[in-house]
Amino acid sequence: MARKKIMHKEKIALLIEGGGQRGVFSFGVIDAFIEGHYDPFDFFVGVSNGASVLFWYLIRDRLNNLEKMLFSANKKYFNYRNVLSGRDILDFYGLFRDAYEYFHPDLNLLKINLAGRSFFSVVTNAETGNAEYINYEEKKIIDILVATGTLPVLVRRPSIISGKRFFDGGISDPLPVKKAYEMGAREIVIIRTFPEGAVRTNKLENLIAAVFVRKYKMLSKMIINHSKTYNESLEYIKNPPLDLKIHQVQPDHKLMTKRNTLDHKILKNDYDLGKAKGREFLKTLI
Repeated sequence: MARKKIMHKEKIALLIEGGGQRGVFSFGVIDAFIEGHYDPFDFFVGVSNGASVLFWYLIRDRLNNLEKMLFSANKKYFNYRNVLSGRDILDFYGLFRDAYEYFHPDLNLLKINLAGRSFFSVVTNAETGNAEYINYEEKKIIDILVATGTLPVLVRRPSIISGKRFFDGGISDPLPVKKAYEMGAREIVIIRTFPEGAVRTNKLENLIAAVFVRKYKMLSKMIINHSKTYNESLEYIKNPPLDLKIHQVQPDHKLMTKRNTLDHKILKNDYDLGKAKGREFLKTLI
């Protein structure tokens, strides 16, 4: 699929926020981008579920990726009762293994569409609590996509890549706009799963997660400070460097979909909203 070229001198990046099942909105947006042959990007950065959305955007073998989220909306993979038996609430590896076998992603298409560009997934180092940005590697893609979404409590143990332990990238850099700027982007398109004006506050789940990973002291501290980290990124978006242009594609109101929503009707509604917002954004470029 040919890229739609937009004249620009500086690098432009596509950044996709995480949010669990709320990523269904992001899938709607990228399907609008695929439909409109919109791909002027020099590099890509995905956080948590956002990395999976980018993965399918770069494969772009179909115009409707809603089925990816509907596939994951299954109690087979997500069950709070598992905590009583010491199992993961979210069977992340099982989900990715089954989805990979069911959808048969064509990695050759990804290679062709990505040619000459970079696709980074954000992960959080369990030992240091710092964000790391792993570039796409075909042989490690499932491990990378699992690592960027390994959320403490839902998943009991960190993911391991090249001997290093990782948890969800959204813990340390939920909106890596500053990082994208440091990578050379002077124009950034951000697909958000929260409406404008939404800020984060510390919740009980943050404290539970921090206790859950208390053996990783720096990670635990980062989880406690997550709201501060997130809100600092929002402030950066509101007041970016003078040479940085930011476009946000986001819902007008809080999505009906929550992190763990399994209801197909709710997911479909928020997917449609994302697609409408994606099309609306593309019209502003004409």
